[in-house]
Amino acid sequence: YYDFIYHEAERLTRLINNVLQLARMSRNDQVVSLEAMTVGDALAELKPRLESQLEPSGFELKIAGAAEVEAVRIEIDLDWFLQIFINLVDNAVKFSANAATRRVDIEYLQLRDGRVQFAVRDYGPGIALDQMRKIFTLFYRSENELTRETVGTGIGLALVQQLVGAMRAEVDVVNCEPGAEFRIRFSALDAGG
Repeated sequence: YYDFIYHEAERLTRLINNVLQLARMSRNDQVVSLEAMTVGDALAELKPRLESQLEPSGFELKIAGAAEVEAVRIEIDLDWFLQIFINLVDNAVKFSANAATRRVDIEYLQLRDGRVQFAVRDYGPGIALDQMRKIFTLFYRSENELTRETVGTGIGLALVQQLVGAMRAEVDVVNCEPGAEFRIRFSALDAGG
């Protein structure tokens, strides 16, 4: 009972934080606080949070990327960065709960144009093509059997898009075989910062 109460309290805390963050952003009460940080340092902050988030669900976390990308600096608001990934991983677990592969992959790489891309992939059913643009709309929940069986409010991905945009980055989603992959691209800082 304790574990159930604890994990439900954690889930409700994430929901409340999302609602509060969304309210602050919609009122323009919150100003982004960007700081230069290496990819490696950002991942070091992120990894333990995601591992503790995934532990009760029985999902594995796999983080992979080229070692040289870890030294690349990006400009982020660390709290927002963490919240983005917590929301994406939460969705990955919810929508791939019945998948044969119980893993969330996070990959980081530097694109040819110099930007750093982070990808969060699950191994669930993916997203219907006609739903791909709509999923970032506030309170939108796709209409299928899986979403009817899955707890959610439809604010997580809308908040992800707002937080990403406020940090002058981009987010999109593609289907994989199997699963879905959310990609976030940040501009890399030059040597002068």
